[in-house]
Amino acid sequence: MTIMKNKSVKQDEPNYFLLTAWIVMLLASSLALIIWREFISTEPIWWPWLHFASLLIILLISCFSKSLRPLRSFVMINFIIFFLGFGGGWQWGIIPFIRSTPMWLNWEANVPWAISSIMTHLLRLLPAVVILMYLLGIGRKRKDFFLVKGEINALIEPTKLLGIKEPEPWPKTALIFIGVYCAGMLIFLIFNSSYSLDTFLLALPLFPVSILIAAMNAFNEEFTLRAAPLSELRTTIGDQRALLITTLYFGLGHYYGIPNGILGVLLACFLGWFLGKNMLETKGFFWAWITHFLIDVIIFSFLAMDIVA
Repeated sequence: MTIMKNKSVKQDEPNYFLLTAWIVMLLASSLALIIWREFISTEPIWWPWLHFASLLIILLISCFSKSLRPLRSFVMINFIIFFLGFGGGWQWGIIPFIRSTPMWLNWEANVPWAISSIMTHLLRLLPAVVILMYLLGIGRKRKDFFLVKGEINALIEPTKLLGIKEPEPWPKTALIFIGVYCAGMLIFLIFNSSYSLDTFLLALPLFPVSILIAAMNAFNEEFTLRAAPLSELRTTIGDQRALLITTLYFGLGHYYGIPNGILGVLLACFLGWFLGKNMLETKGFFWAWITHFLIDVIIFSFLAMDIVA
């Protein structure tokens, strides 16, 4: 078992690499959406178009400017994510446009929840598919963007945030983290819902669907929002700075998740930091996907109970 040393940023690395990376992340994130919805009474129709144009301009500059070329793939990934709908809170972009068409709305209204939910999450896999094709198209291998099992038994680097003072096997840390985080999520959802045993029993037939959706959503978010951007950004600004940027991006995307608000962002940031650290140190996808999947199973199971309640 080995510990992977974090890459350090070169001393002569231009500061504008880091500044540009932050700007791109914030433009592609849900930050503006949160500000408009929470602090301003109206949400202008032009704001996503402004972000889209800004990302496109930065992308074009990174394609033709030698100085920003190392960030081109990171910018492209964020552009794809935003354009397809995630950065707009799934209300602006290609996927939301498809879901708003009369054909989709009519179909969705006439099929069971299980089918419509599965199809919706299959549609939401589109960013992952496009990004995967892009990365393979520019010559990246799966191991380059963590889409491999990785070193499951690698050692975790000491961190004050988890109270780990000495290297220890990732399986031990991951299993403890999964148990504590899932227990906390379950307790939170139980105390913030009023479901009875009858509701639970009625929802049982839907739980296999919840498990399938959890598997798709965990893959989608871990690859699209973490593995792909983290793998491209770390080569330019270093592991820890790349981890910080992708962690905040992941957290902002869960402001309207479960749980929502500031608590949702903080919990998602902590989860994102842990899973990103895992990817960097195990050089793979295994523990990150398993952890995210099990947490999502709980969340989507409660969503299934919403349907029958």
